[in-house]
Amino acid sequence: MEKILPNKVFYDELASDYDSMISFEKAVENKEKLFKNFVTAEMKSAADIGCGSGVDSIALSLLGLKVTSFDPSYEMIKLAEANAERMNIEIDFRNYFADNIPKEFDDQFDLVVSLGNTFANIPEESFIASLKRCYDILKLNGQLIIQCLNYEKILNENKRIVNITESADKFFIRFYDFITEHIVFNILIFSKSNPSEQKLISTKISPYSQENFRSGLEEAGFHSVKFYSDFQFTPFNNDQSKDLVVQALKL
Repeated sequence: MEKILPNKVFYDELASDYDSMISFEKAVENKEKLFKNFVTAEMKSAADIGCGSGVDSIALSLLGLKVTSFDPSYEMIKLAEANAERMNIEIDFRNYFADNIPKEFDDQFDLVVSLGNTFANIPEESFIASLKRCYDILKLNGQLIIQCLNYEKILNENKRIVNITESADKFFIRFYDFITEHIVFNILIFSKSNPSEQKLISTKISPYSQENFRSGLEEAGFHSVKFYSDFQFTPFNNDQSKDLVVQALKL
């Protein structure tokens, strides 16, 4: 197995290929449509925790919100800044881990989002502190939305392949190694024209469950915690749901 990289280093390594892997423009378009399900006229400001290359931040900005975005990967932040500039969108990008967001942002946001499996990349020792910072930066009556994969289903099925995607010139294979106490997430990238040109990167992820989020959010101070399968707010099912979408309020 490839050397397991710290999460920040993993995404620094991935940054140059990331937008090709996720089909950036299509991803922004899809997220803008999804966000319309819970972005209301009363919401004026949003924070994006684990912003990556800026897909969610840009989609939120296109809906009229003032967006501040956080990510521990410096290379991802640079990529996100370039994407926002290219699209003539003003977003405040900050290079911080979720649990280290500065106090200056406390009580600043109507909405906090952390999507695309960001929280699975937060280690157990930082889980509660990260949820607490999400609580602190929200305004009173603010809303938190978290999206992760449903790891209870993944662990029960023990399927190693996450997905296989392609760009104009590369293939991307995302897959797991199931270790006794954790999961290793791998991405294999290789050239279509010359498959021997390849890169394999790996990092440890934390398979947080519905119950982990329920207890963690309550400890962080949140109320009215609800769980869904998607952004259409389909009820969550441990055995069948692909994703776990969490909604919580600061009351």
